[in-house]
Amino acid sequence: MRRLLALAAALAIQGSSAAAADDAACAARPITAGYGADGAYGVETEQLANPGDANDQMTIYVPKGVKGPRPVVFFAHGFGPGVATTYADIIRHMVSKGYVVVFSTYPMRGVTIDQRYDSLWQGFAAAAAQFAARMDLSRVAFVGHSFGGGAVPAMAYKGLIENGWGRNGAFLMELAPWYSYQITDAKFAALPARAVQFVEVYDDDEVNDQRMAIDLYKTSRATDRFYVLVQSSPTCAFTANHATPGRNESALQKQYAVSRPFDELADWAFDGHAAARAALEALGEASSGYQPLRRLAAPEPGRPEAFYHYPWSDKRNPRF
Repeated sequence: MRRLLALAAALAIQGSSAAAADDAACAARPITAGYGADGAYGVETEQLANPGDANDQMTIYVPKGVKGPRPVVFFAHGFGPGVATTYADIIRHMVSKGYVVVFSTYPMRGVTIDQRYDSLWQGFAAAAAQFAARMDLSRVAFVGHSFGGGAVPAMAYKGLIENGWGRNGAFLMELAPWYSYQITDAKFAALPARAVQFVEVYDDDEVNDQRMAIDLYKTSRATDRFYVLVQSSPTCAFTANHATPGRNESALQKQYAVSRPFDELADWAFDGHAAARAALEALGEASSGYQPLRRLAAPEPGRPEAFYHYPWSDKRNPRF
């Protein structure tokens, strides 16, 4: 529990401390068109009580003015209070592209990890029931960061296998995942092979051992699976740390590291556009323009376990 509370504190205070980069030295420019650029939709919000978490209200984000049901992103936050503003940049972007985003919550104190997972799922299920008319549950994504990233496989199993969601498209996006509970190799094998798997880690992340992410990538049976390392860039004031999807100060870094690959995943998984599949394959290649990313087909840990606050060989890791 002390380490979990330390992780919550780390998420709250981490951010880039690098000085502003010289524009002439930094190759990154705001993405204004295509994958990574914001879409046309504004944001409407709905509040909903989570039956599994009496202390927090969930938020459901809906594209403003959209007609008909839309694909759904089930978002699992890092360990800490269920404060959606931590991920405001990437949630706003997802909704601007026309997707509904469900930001569920879970209790921090006085419960087990399994109970947190159950609370997270109860929130997703309640939102799907309450707002069914606005959701296309045949096209779904499960996106999570840190504690939530580790929970993504279990949430995807419940959604895709136990509830039959994602028949027309699905993907998993695990960002710097923590330990993964409630998921066995057999459950991994049962996930639909067409559900795209995307795992992302950050080279200056001292919190979560990359071995957790590598395990999820290597265990996956997805036809399309991607493992990406996000690199720091001093010239662009990009610090690829644990807070990259959340409290990291650089909105531009989030655009390159999270929003652009998210768009490519959604366009491929939900709409089957070959250009999106090609863009995912090209992640990290110079031909695809500036990217602080490296796609690794056979990832290996970049640092010893002692570097990380939460190492792989910890007794709390059920997959160790």
